[in-house]
Amino acid sequence: MPQQTLEQLHRLCEAAGAAGHAEITQVSMELLRPLVDEVDIDAMGNVLAMRRCADENAPTVLLQAHLDEIGFLVTHIDDKGFVHVDAAGSVDERVLTAQPVVVYGHRQYNGVFSSTPPHLASKGGKDNALTPLSARGIDLGMEKEAVEAGVPLGSRVSFAPNFKRITSQLVSSKALDNRAGMAAILHALRQIKDKPLTCHVAVAFCVQEELGCRGSAPAVRRLSPDCALVTDVSFAYTPDAVRSQCGCLGEGVMIGISPILNRSMEQCLFALAEKNQIPHQTEVMAGSTGTDADTISKEGQGIPTALLSIPLRYMHTPTEVVDVRDVIAVGDLMAAYIQAGGVAK
Repeated sequence: MPQQTLEQLHRLCEAAGAAGHAEITQVSMELLRPLVDEVDIDAMGNVLAMRRCADENAPTVLLQAHLDEIGFLVTHIDDKGFVHVDAAGSVDERVLTAQPVVVYGHRQYNGVFSSTPPHLASKGGKDNALTPLSARGIDLGMEKEAVEAGVPLGSRVSFAPNFKRITSQLVSSKALDNRAGMAAILHALRQIKDKPLTCHVAVAFCVQEELGCRGSAPAVRRLSPDCALVTDVSFAYTPDAVRSQCGCLGEGVMIGISPILNRSMEQCLFALAEKNQIPHQTEVMAGSTGTDADTISKEGQGIPTALLSIPLRYMHTPTEVVDVRDVIAVGDLMAAYIQAGGVAK
C-alpha cells in the first residue's frame, strides 16, 4: 500500500469541511500544488487545478470529487447552554447519541450530542423512539452566557476527527465520503506526474455536493472538459444490506453503468482495468447516480462522463469505513485512462 496515499487520506479526513468550512479547501490546495501547473478557487469555493500537456489543442480530461462533508449549523442555544443545530446534508440521525463533535465558533469547542440514559429512556416504553435532531442538544460543558459569547448562530459543527486504522488495509473516519475520492485523484496525479501526456488534466474538488450537487456545474463551466471521470463513494456490503445493491470492500474500483453515463467510456475503463490488472467490480444504476456525475454529464452541450466509486460502509455516519486498496484502484484506473489518451467517443 502506498504510504503517501494513506497519509494524505488521513490528513484530508481530519480537515473540517462541513457546511462551507474552509479548512479542507486549504489542505486540498496544498496537496495539489506539487502535482499540477496551477491551482485556483472559484467564487463558490471549488478548488480547481490544471496539469497541461505540450499540445495546446489537446482535449481536457476532468478528474472530479466533492470535498464537502455532512455536518450541522447552530440554530439556537437553550436556557441551559445546550447548543441546538440543524443538519447540512443528509446525516444519519440514528447514530447521533453521545457523538463527539467540534463547534467552530470564535474558537473551536469540543462538545458531545446529548443522550438520555437507558434507565430513564425506558420509562413509559419510549426506549425505541428516535430522538429527533431538533430535540437534541450539544453539550459544551459551559453556561449559557459563555456559550452565547463564543458561539454565534450559524456556526459550523463537524463530527470530531477520529481517523483510525482498523486493519492493515481498512480505515475508519468521518468524511471518508468523499475524502477517499480526493485521495484517489491525488494518487492518480502522482502516477502521471513525470510522464508525457497527450491530454490536459483538469481537477475539480467541488463544494456543496451534500446539499444537492450544487458546486460541480460552475466548476465544469470554468474548466470546459471534453470528458469527465467522477469519483465518489458507494455502498459496501454489510449483513443488514441488500447484496445486489452493494459492492464489496477490497474488491476494487466500482465502475458505474448507468443510462446517464457514457457507454464508450465505461467499456474503455473495463478494458483498461483488465489490461492493467486493476481490481474492479461493476455498479449498475438504472437511472441517476446520486453523485456529481448527474450534474456534470448534462452541462453545456453534454459532457461524456464516467463514474468510478469506492465501496464504503456506514455512509453518512461519523464512522465510515473504506479499504485503502480500493482508493488506490480508483487512482490507478484514472491514471491508466489518462495515459491511454483520455478521449471519449
